[in-house]
Amino acid sequence: MKIRSTLLVIILISLFPAICFCQKPDNRFLMSVAGRSVEAGEFIRMYKKSITPDNDPGFESYLGQFIEFKLKVADALSEGYDTTIAFKNELNGYRNQLAQNYLTDPTIKETLIRKAYERLLTEVAASHILINCPPDAPPADTLKSFMKALSLREMILAGEPFEKMARENSDDRSASANGGYLGFFTAFQMITPFEEAAYNLEPGEISMPVRTTYGYHLIKVAEKRPSKGKVKVAHIMKAAPPSADETTVKKAEEEINDIYQQIKDGKSFRDLALSLSDDKKSAPSGGELSWFGTGEILTEFAEAALSLSDTGIYTKPVRTLYGFHIIKLLDKRATASPEESRNLIESRLDQSYVNNLSKRSVTERLKKEYRFTINKKTYNWFVNNTDTLIVKGQSAYYRDKIPAGVLYTFSDQKLTASGFAETLGQHKYNVNTTDPKQFIDKHIELISSDQILGYEESILESKYPDFRYLVGEFHDGILLFAISYEKVWNRVQSDSTGLKNYYTTHVDKTDPPSFEEVEGEMTAGYQEWLMEEWIRQLKNKYPVKIENKILDEVRRKLANE
Repeated sequence: MKIRSTLLVIILISLFPAICFCQKPDNRFLMSVAGRSVEAGEFIRMYKKSITPDNDPGFESYLGQFIEFKLKVADALSEGYDTTIAFKNELNGYRNQLAQNYLTDPTIKETLIRKAYERLLTEVAASHILINCPPDAPPADTLKSFMKALSLREMILAGEPFEKMARENSDDRSASANGGYLGFFTAFQMITPFEEAAYNLEPGEISMPVRTTYGYHLIKVAEKRPSKGKVKVAHIMKAAPPSADETTVKKAEEEINDIYQQIKDGKSFRDLALSLSDDKKSAPSGGELSWFGTGEILTEFAEAALSLSDTGIYTKPVRTLYGFHIIKLLDKRATASPEESRNLIESRLDQSYVNNLSKRSVTERLKKEYRFTINKKTYNWFVNNTDTLIVKGQSAYYRDKIPAGVLYTFSDQKLTASGFAETLGQHKYNVNTTDPKQFIDKHIELISSDQILGYEESILESKYPDFRYLVGEFHDGILLFAISYEKVWNRVQSDSTGLKNYYTTHVDKTDPPSFEEVEGEMTAGYQEWLMEEWIRQLKNKYPVKIENKILDEVRRKLANE
């Protein structure tokens, strides 16, 4: 519910003006409210967040507000608000969001932003061969596609022309016409794994099979060059689409040559575009097109336009897939600065790719922290007893042959050899290799990553006081909203009798206005009265015990900061 979410956020903001991390959390007992313990660190953290440049409630005043807040939460707990499915789902949702900050590496994003900008300064020309393989393909089909791509690569390395192999084998339909050539492109114009591979290749190199959502690609880089920036051009076009016959093509070519001669003779480019261009979308504006750069428009058109060195210069007739063009340069600009490009880069980053790299970085750190150790004897057994049938998912290990020990350990966790074999048999991970050692290594990497991140997520409250306090704030905030809504806000809206009674009690008897004239004022007053009455009842109902010695230490500490 949007209203519920909005009101909850308002409550949390009022209680916790800014999310920040306590530098020295103090887990000593400070007080108990209705039997619930409160650590000194929690109180210190929330008090600091209550102070803004425009408002400092003061220590004694805030202490009272804090106790009242905890009393309301205690009332919600006593009435079972925390046992509802809605509450549990909402709290779990907030916790999962917070946990991601501890399970991903924030520096990865900055690294990728810098890398992306560097790539925007370079343009790559490449060709590819695609072997179709959908993301959900069975392991056997996936391996078959991988092996086909690998076989084609070996044939090319042995001397077969890349273009010929692309025409004959690529599942990219355009390869029959272009031999797999994609032209120049820059960052964010190709799917992330494809871009990553292409930028890491040197001209003339051919990649190993690269997996994307489309399948496996073999990529050959032809050239790399500095970015040519972006251009704004106008063009005149005579149409000759792929389906056109020779007569149509010849007629279009003659017409574009005639127009070219007219421009050379001094006629207005704009007027000729208005009257003669077959591009009906741009003709009314004199042939003007939007700004574009490499990879954003047909390769032949883009290369011709980007080659123009100065405004006002125009090309000879250029042939593209759709006909013939004369292109005139109107303006030109270089690649934007890093600061100017940042928003664009952030919006185009592949978030799943960012998250995967971030989690990989965290996993490597945690493996060192928790002393991740592989049992070499068990590891060697799997390498030596894994054959191509197991790799292809067509066979499994004999249960009575699997070693009894563990494969790896970290912290107080472990994965047994039998557990590893069982996971392999479930085919949860798409590992594409025929080499037994690579097959085992990759599975250990993927399985251990999931296990170690799952373990870390399970101990966040005990490991990080900041996380525990934040989850606690959301826990209490959700309860506070729920019970306040029932006890005060909703009651004000539905209790017409109570409102009328409050009116008769508080109205000036000498010259009373009508209830309708002061209804809004009465509603606000009645709500405040209900809140005060509720708090009075809570203070009588629930005990509050404060460790005064610790409270004095907290008071002195905050006064000196």
